[in-house]
Amino acid sequence: MKLTFLSDETLQDLRTNYEEYKEHYYTKDDAWFNDYLSLNGRVLESKVDFQVPEMNMSDDFLVSDAENVKNLYEALRHLNLSQATDERIWAGLAHLQLRDYAFHRLKKEREAHNDKRINTGYFLKAGGMKRSLFVHILARLWWVGHMTYDETNKENPFWLTEFFCEADFSARSVVFFSSNFTSNRAITRGILRALVSWKQKGNTIKRDHFVQATKYLNVVGGAMILDTLTMEEVEKMVGERLEQVFGIVETLNV
Repeated sequence: MKLTFLSDETLQDLRTNYEEYKEHYYTKDDAWFNDYLSLNGRVLESKVDFQVPEMNMSDDFLVSDAENVKNLYEALRHLNLSQATDERIWAGLAHLQLRDYAFHRLKKEREAHNDKRINTGYFLKAGGMKRSLFVHILARLWWVGHMTYDETNKENPFWLTEFFCEADFSARSVVFFSSNFTSNRAITRGILRALVSWKQKGNTIKRDHFVQATKYLNVVGGAMILDTLTMEEVEKMVGERLEQVFGIVETLNV
């Protein structure tokens, strides 16, 4: 099948007139959405092939978010970056082919009538394109997958994805990818490889490890062009910085 998306007019109507439509989000009103989106011109078909993934619907989001990064990214790995920043696609998926998942993932927010979170979950309305992509409940899955996917690891290209998603997925997504340099996949993967190595030495990875790594590269970026660094060079630099800040804790042999 093909990936469908919202027309510009439909997207703007849903965004602008959310107050008028919000009860349908609260109550998971499939009938209303089906009728609304069935009107001529409201939904368009792209040329992008799309096999709807089987999304993990567990209420344990620590598990399901990690699984769904893989599920959605595998299904749409062929998207180009222009398509992957198109709100019509992400809002379309949330209202169309992955509506059940969107209803499920925002269940608490819908029941609490948390309009702000519903809006940022369905639309790119979190204040700036980059932040919005990593707050939207579907876009963030794809983008975390894209930024952490390591094709050099033939056995498990999602090994860095699994590490990144093992704790604080929502917070990590926003905090880690808020830096401009983390738009570079080589830098992102270099940082994560250094953190994985740090974990393998017996350290518990906390938010401060991510903060220190990105803070260090922000400083280094004032003296050199980070985009010229290889993944291996970033890994080495960040690893040395972590040792300076936190010291070395080796795994105990029992």
